[in-house]
Amino acid sequence: MSNKQLSAGDHITSKCTKCKDTTNHTIVAMVGDKVAKVECNTCGGIHNYRSAAPQKPATKRKTNPAKPAKTSKTEAEWEALLNETDPAAATPYNMQMSIKSGDAIQHPSFGLGRVISITRPNKMEVYFRSGVKLLRCTIA
Repeated sequence: MSNKQLSAGDHITSKCTKCKDTTNHTIVAMVGDKVAKVECNTCGGIHNYRSAAPQKPATKRKTNPAKPAKTSKTEAEWEALLNETDPAAATPYNMQMSIKSGDAIQHPSFGLGRVISITRPNKMEVYFRSGVKLLRCTIA
């Protein structure tokens, strides 16, 4: 490796912000004996000099596998609501279905749910495992 003094116009390797890669650059500006700005020879972008030194790989965080998975508040409330309901008696969801508050329904995407409230003219709020959803219905 040579100890040549760098100056504007010399070539240097730098991390390019446009190319997102380490490429050859031309020095555009110096501050004292340090490189300040460079121009990418590949894309022509001018930016601050970024050393081409390899970065340390990110270390993975270690998780404790002994901890049980937490049940979210929504899931806990959903389970409490459905303890009072018979899943076998759940009605398959249909937009034209006649429904009333407290009924259990089986939705093809959201699964088992319980009707919380009916809103005029044709909407119902249903509590599913993933949260409350607003669905279309016919009022009984």
